[in-house]
Amino acid sequence: MTKKRRTSHTSQASTASTTSSSGDMYLSTRTRKSISKSRRSSAVDEKPPSRRASVAAALSLLSLPSFNEQLSAAQVANALDVHAMYKVKVDRSSRKLEYFFGEPTPVDVCISEINKEGLKAMLESKVPLCYFLYHLLDEFSSENLFFFLEVEQFENYKKKSSRKHKEMARRIYDTYIVNDSYLEVNLDDRVKRHIADQMNAENDEICPSIFAEAQTCAYIMLESSFIRFLHTSVYEDMVENCGFLNIHYDKTVTSNALNYLTQYLRHQQDMVIMHSKDHGPLGDSLTEMNIRHYDLTKAVVNGFIKDLFSIDYFDSSSLLSSSASSNSSSSSTKSVHLPSKKLTKKRPSIKIRENGRRISM
Repeated sequence: MTKKRRTSHTSQASTASTTSSSGDMYLSTRTRKSISKSRRSSAVDEKPPSRRASVAAALSLLSLPSFNEQLSAAQVANALDVHAMYKVKVDRSSRKLEYFFGEPTPVDVCISEINKEGLKAMLESKVPLCYFLYHLLDEFSSENLFFFLEVEQFENYKKKSSRKHKEMARRIYDTYIVNDSYLEVNLDDRVKRHIADQMNAENDEICPSIFAEAQTCAYIMLESSFIRFLHTSVYEDMVENCGFLNIHYDKTVTSNALNYLTQYLRHQQDMVIMHSKDHGPLGDSLTEMNIRHYDLTKAVVNGFIKDLFSIDYFDSSSLLSSSASSNSSSSSTKSVHLPSKKLTKKRPSIKIRENGRRISM
């Protein structure tokens, strides 16, 4: 047996050995098989793409309008669903307590529950909500809370097809949606146009969910305000006054909470008196603006308290009498005219004298 070298380009690569016609055996070398694409991808990791390219792609995706719309839609659906589920839970608990005691029980939300559940628990409370309203008034965002609560009353109105229901919708629209209104909520123009189109429709019936998207936008803004509220001295005063686990607040605790709102109104009244001392054109303008701000703020706060506690807390001229009497003296006869715009049908009349000057409120 002799070994013969296999000539190149003539041997068969697929056979390990071949036999010639003369009986000689040819040994062939084993050829290297090519690695398929699938085997290569599993055996060797491909080079990762550039990080700069991936970041640029993500930024371009975020800048697309469709992406922002989908994100806001998801937030809208989630926010109201969570709040609605919590309301069902609170209503169920209230019915159980009423069935057990045989009468409605004056149970409020404890601070521990608010810390656990967040804004949705705060919105279902009464006494703690007064402290949160003070914080909103102080940071000039109280319109979000007033709008949210009024829309809830609108949606819970039983006679949804009546003329009264459309009047309620018109009042909410004129107070919170119309541009340059005193309590205008910071909403996207698309949301405002959608509401305006439904309000200007010729049909008499108003869809109960006409303000649903706007209400959710207000809820999201209230979430931001609530997070800031947790780090304020007002929150600490709320915990000290209400306790941490109490679910029933007596008259003293309730009165302390309402006095917090009175403090804000006293500050507004002090601003009216301070600017009324300026006899120039700028002083007249500031006085008019501050009187209007005080007048409307007092009206909506009074309505807020009346809805929660069924009392007319500001139905007394002694609310601001102490501050007015401490500044009274006789030197001028200048009078300030109150703007005619009102948010409520009937309000108590408050008269303040400052340096012989009469301010009607």
